[in-house]
Amino acid sequence: MTRGVIVNKASNKKMGECKLGLPNADLMAFTDIKLFPCFWNKGYGKEIKNALCKYLFQHTEAVVIKADPNVKNTASQRIQETCGGKRIGEKVHHFSTEMQYYTKDVYSIVYHVQKRDWLHKNLEIRKIEQGKEKSEICAEIILSLPKWFGLPEANKEYIEGVAGSDFFAAYMFGKPVGFYSIISHFPETSEIYVCGILEDFHRLGIGKELQKEVERSLSIRYVKYLTVKTLSASHPDKGYVKTREFYKACGFIPLEEFKTLWGEANPCLFMLKKLK
Repeated sequence: MTRGVIVNKASNKKMGECKLGLPNADLMAFTDIKLFPCFWNKGYGKEIKNALCKYLFQHTEAVVIKADPNVKNTASQRIQETCGGKRIGEKVHHFSTEMQYYTKDVYSIVYHVQKRDWLHKNLEIRKIEQGKEKSEICAEIILSLPKWFGLPEANKEYIEGVAGSDFFAAYMFGKPVGFYSIISHFPETSEIYVCGILEDFHRLGIGKELQKEVERSLSIRYVKYLTVKTLSASHPDKGYVKTREFYKACGFIPLEEFKTLWGEANPCLFMLKKLK
């Protein structure tokens, strides 16, 4: 169990404390938040709970996060529910025999936040129609990912090119954190022109949800195949190892390597997925 002090960034004042338990053998983690009364009912509890969930789901193998607020603490119960928590039962904490003469049993409600429920509670995917907005979102995200987008000329081309594409943006907590840009060369085939997720939001499942939304949209138009070009395994870049693994997990298969399409220093792997 790790304890942390909660501090207000603006005022540097202490607001309370939080506890964070790493996942057990069942991949269940634990959180607990206690705020000073002057900070109640101002939205801080929800913000902190979401931050703890994000950390555990992103940096550990946790698939469930448990919390057990006091049965009388309705505010804490609301926080669990607004963050995607589901009430699964109740429990009673009995103090040791030597403590019972000055304590009482503590009754709590047990909540579980599943990773998928938490993501769906906080994730919104929008299809963006305005070309300027597409370019702005693309620029904000790819320019923050120099490990994947390190060529200024290519970045400029992407930022300008997405304006005329089908563009899907992922929002977490009201902020754009990822996108897919899709272009179509023929009625039955489309291509992932460019896509990206802010690194601080990797490993949360956002890319897979964007991929699903793109496939739903293309299926309505009877598109049969979706393709993507990415850096091939001939290049030692570690970041693109994960990119290729992601595409394979989404059902893409490698078709061909083009060693000079992007120049000899950046061998290209062409991948394809058959849509349902």
